[in-house]
Amino acid sequence: MMTETKLYYERNNDVINSHINCVYDDLVEMTPDEFREWVIEFRKVVKESWDKNGCPPRIGKTEEALIDQFNKIAEFPVHQFTFTDELSDVEDDVIINKSRIGGEADQWFGNMMKTRINYTEKDNGYSIYDLFADDKHLEKMVKGGMRHFRRDSLYEHAKSAFVHQPKYAIIDTANANDWINAFFTSPKIFKGYDFILEEVKFRENKGLNSGYHQVEQDGILNLKQEEVKKYKDKGWLQYRHHSTFDIENMSDSMRYNIRVYKKGKKMFPKAFSAYRIGYIQPAVNFPPMTAKYLYERFTEHVKDQEVVNIYDPSSGWGGRILGAMGVRDDRRIHYIGTDPNPDNFMDDGNYSKYASLADFYNTKTYRGNPFFSQTNTYEVFQEGSEVIHLNPEFKKYKGELDFIFTSPPYFNREAYSEDENQSYKKYGSSYDSWRHGFLVPTLETCAEYLKPGRYMAWNIADLLVSGKYLPLEQDSKDILESCGMEYKFTLKMALEGMPGQNRMGEDGKPTCKNYCMVNGNYMKYEPVFVFWKPEK
Repeated sequence: MMTETKLYYERNNDVINSHINCVYDDLVEMTPDEFREWVIEFRKVVKESWDKNGCPPRIGKTEEALIDQFNKIAEFPVHQFTFTDELSDVEDDVIINKSRIGGEADQWFGNMMKTRINYTEKDNGYSIYDLFADDKHLEKMVKGGMRHFRRDSLYEHAKSAFVHQPKYAIIDTANANDWINAFFTSPKIFKGYDFILEEVKFRENKGLNSGYHQVEQDGILNLKQEEVKKYKDKGWLQYRHHSTFDIENMSDSMRYNIRVYKKGKKMFPKAFSAYRIGYIQPAVNFPPMTAKYLYERFTEHVKDQEVVNIYDPSSGWGGRILGAMGVRDDRRIHYIGTDPNPDNFMDDGNYSKYASLADFYNTKTYRGNPFFSQTNTYEVFQEGSEVIHLNPEFKKYKGELDFIFTSPPYFNREAYSEDENQSYKKYGSSYDSWRHGFLVPTLETCAEYLKPGRYMAWNIADLLVSGKYLPLEQDSKDILESCGMEYKFTLKMALEGMPGQNRMGEDGKPTCKNYCMVNGNYMKYEPVFVFWKPEK
């Protein structure tokens, strides 16, 4: 829990131990009215815990577990993240980071899930916190709860019963009717298990694609509507088996997949995943290990100098400063960050969550051992990157930066705080206003302050707003090139766990904008544009 002396939350079991943490069996037995009341109570419990402990709807790790995880950062082999896109002619241009090490930096930023997400040029979005705190979102929570919790859209509890896969179906069969008959006539085989029927649209000879799974429809045991009705009339199917759809109004165009669950399993913590990928796409931390990979790759040629200065124009949620602290011991890193978000700084401005995170790493892990030769250092400014060049204290870094890397705001997509110094507040009347007021001066400062013979990496992606893409990628490249920077290549940061990335078009290719192929598999990615500042 949050304390006066700690700027991070620790493991919080309030929701886990609460009366609202029922088993999945109970949830599918609830009537719609009962389920609505459960959602109302659930919102109340989560909000009270969040307000009291600073902990969003997740558990968190203990201090001991944090230390254990952070001890793995420095020696983790990030060089193994490199792969080659089989659709391009550039080698080693894909970054695949499956490691979750360092993700605990989130615990310093309990406000992350209070970030409002905008999907238009208007500043009218909402946050995960708003779902719990603002009653205007109650019906959205009920509807979403029906989908994510009762129907288990994220497959946390009820798994699809696959053909000839007893691991999921309990028995080996290719026939849904045989499965149903076995379930009700041989109950000992299914002891401890039950099932729900999931209504899905029938797609003949096409992959049944939820966005999270890509399997052929005939690969899942499923019933036709007349078969469901038959077992209902027979008295076999109870309400819990069909509570996720209206059994009195079935259609020939639908199929009813068998989903098997183990009885007695609590909803949480597994169901917390709905608030990371279910309701909206919330703000996420930049993976610290990916940041560490980029720092090490693009400072290798200057690692022998006394100090390697790294600048992060948008410090965000601490993932990049943690990655900097964990850079391998063969070079000394000094991380410089800028970010205006007052929620991440103490009232006197002399300490911040960034400092707390870095100090935790430098003192609590093995690097806090007095026999260790050095720790990496930092300086973070509570100012926006578009105006930081006016700060006299920052001017000492002019021409002294050895690498620049950040993931800046994507126009107004993420409203990190309600502070008037946020770029979406200052310049968000239109994309052109934001581009001129924030993007241009930020990139001009980067180009001016970077040492010649050094790299800059810029993680940004075009933003889909009201059916059209805003050109953040090309605008960033054009601005940097106008400042004398040389574009080298694009790194592709694979996003393996993103919703919708597996959706395929009629041509058999992904429908997402940016995709690559590694080992024959398509993957959605975000671009990281790599630039070089020529020698004078």
